[in-house]
Amino acid sequence: MKKALSILSAAVMMLMTSAIPVSAADDNRNITVSTEIAPAYIVTIPTNTRVYFNVVDSDFGAVELTKAQLEPKKCVKVTLITDNKLENKSDAEKYLPYGINQSNDTAFSSAKFAAVGEQKKLTIHIEQEDWNKAYAGEYEDIVTFQIEYTDK
Repeated sequence: MKKALSILSAAVMMLMTSAIPVSAADDNRNITVSTEIAPAYIVTIPTNTRVYFNVVDSDFGAVELTKAQLEPKKCVKVTLITDNKLENKSDAEKYLPYGINQSNDTAFSSAKFAAVGEQKKLTIHIEQEDWNKAYAGEYEDIVTFQIEYTDK
């Protein structure tokens, strides 16, 4: 009888434990993965250039966006600052006028670049009649390329 009671107790215990519902609540955990890339760029500009006598159009190199990590809707703007006068080193009142042109022969004043590899090829243009009436001597001018990170 004792044995039968033990078996019956064991069977009841098994039924009771199997009748207890086992549930696991969803336990989802959200995490954020993030990074930040600071804007960075490299712009290549022309180097010091020598213009030879009587050459109407001299190669001046190119302005090019050679490397860039830009934000959306942003670009790099390059503006040319010059008075377009090659001044005679002996007499600053004597000068040789010139222009800096893009490859399509239009004057270059500024450009916006948004993609690596974008460029503007430049030339220095001096009219032949200006060469013809120029005084002898050495001439020089400073050209500034202002570079800024801006909106497109």
